[in-house]
Amino acid sequence: MHDSITLTGDHDTRVAQLLRLARLEAQLAQRSAHPRMEDALVALEDVLADQLAALAEASERDAADAEASGAAERVRQAWRPLRAA
Repeated sequence: MHDSITLTGDHDTRVAQLLRLARLEAQLAQRSAHPRMEDALVALEDVLADQLAALAEASERDAADAEASGAAERVRQAWRPLRAA
C-alpha cells in the first residue's frame, strides 16, 4: 500500500474513492486485530459499505431526474461540435 493517494474526478467521486479506500483499510486491519477491535472494524466496514451504496443510489436518482427533466440531453447537446454552415 502506498503512503499517499491521488484523488481524481469531481468532489462526489473523490468522496467515494476515500470511502472505498477506508473500507479496504478496515478489511485489511481485521486480519491482525484483537477480537474487540475486529468487531469494531467489521462494523465500520458495514457502515462504509452502506454509505457507498447511498451515494451510488443518490447518483442514479439524480441521473434519472436529469434525464426526465431534459437537463441531461442539454448537457449532451452542448458537447457536440458545431456544424459548418
